[in-house]
Amino acid sequence: MNEIAVIGAGTMGAGIAQLAAKCGCVVHLVDVNGDVLAGGIDAIAKRFARSVEKGRMSEADRDAAMDRIKPASAIGDLDSVELAIEAVVENMDVKHKVFAQLENATPKSAILASNTSSLSVSKIAESVGDPSRVVGMHFFNPAPVMPLVEVIAGTESAPASIDFAFQAAKSWGKVPVRAKDTPGFIVNRVARGFYLEALRLLGEGVAGIDEIDQVMKTHGGFRMGPFELMDLVGLDVNLAVSTSVWQQMNKHPRFTPHEIQQSLVEAGHLGRKTGRGFYSYEKEHPLAAFPVSRQSFEVNPKLGDVLNAFCTRSGVASAGSTEQYVFARILCAILNEAGLAWGARVATSDDIDIAMQKGTNYPKGPLAWADEIGGRNVRGALRGLNDVVGDGRYEPAKIFAEAD
Repeated sequence: MNEIAVIGAGTMGAGIAQLAAKCGCVVHLVDVNGDVLAGGIDAIAKRFARSVEKGRMSEADRDAAMDRIKPASAIGDLDSVELAIEAVVENMDVKHKVFAQLENATPKSAILASNTSSLSVSKIAESVGDPSRVVGMHFFNPAPVMPLVEVIAGTESAPASIDFAFQAAKSWGKVPVRAKDTPGFIVNRVARGFYLEALRLLGEGVAGIDEIDQVMKTHGGFRMGPFELMDLVGLDVNLAVSTSVWQQMNKHPRFTPHEIQQSLVEAGHLGRKTGRGFYSYEKEHPLAAFPVSRQSFEVNPKLGDVLNAFCTRSGVASAGSTEQYVFARILCAILNEAGLAWGARVATSDDIDIAMQKGTNYPKGPLAWADEIGGRNVRGALRGLNDVVGDGRYEPAKIFAEAD
């Protein structure tokens, strides 16, 4: 592939443009906002400069890559591009306008891809006359670094279009996975339990944010706890994805956004980018900035037994009862959502596991993790939790409900 277009020069668009240019593509980087366009080019130049300083790139290669990036303030004549990637705001009306322009500006053979993280690729494709050309290519931030790309098939996407996007991502050194056009695709669906169940535990007064984070890092092997990760991503971004998935999933209780996160967003405490979220970043080491209103709770013997069996098979038999409870609730939510996604044929089991490891740095693929724990132990923990939560959010996926 020789020539592409990237529409939107913000963080994601500039990152995708940098990646493609480094891999030898001529990149038309388009943004109607001159300041954003200039900022995107400057950000790319600085990242290339750091690569040169660290010996990862020669000055000649840096100069050649920068020369391959062609900035533009409007979608003009793109008659030589083979792939156009939209990376504008998550607004359906805006995306429709962009795709209508791209259809007219590109050759009929060009693939039109959206980097959307939460909107329906099929609905985006409604804005063009030939929806078979439209696919999703969901990169993860920062795009030059994160290995995963979710390649999304809309209802009208041609197999050849999907294959082209898949091979394009692979040629840029990425790890692509295929997914069906469903809310949240793979990663943003399966990861909801990691965040939302942690928020529920905090809201119920079971444990504090630093305690919950530590449990998942120490016993789960996660690189970051759920609250640390929400602060890094941005509470506003994380809340927007949760809300979008919740609405598209008929407001199922599994995805209900939490009032604690909503209140922090309304107060402007968005995480690291504002200096405060769940943690305060004013000092050298982050400090918990949201108090826990501790409440006493008891785990009935039946639930305790199944959670202990689950935790024992997970390698956390020595943890205290509260730690086991926190760990089991969050991990069960993740495993069950992965099972539900597999049951809905969102993706293959291998692609679900790869996506969660490469897109969110999970220590294990959730379905492989469930196999290690054992389907019967997962089912027992899910049913035990479902009996006490009251809203049905732990109803076992078929893969676990039928486990031997």
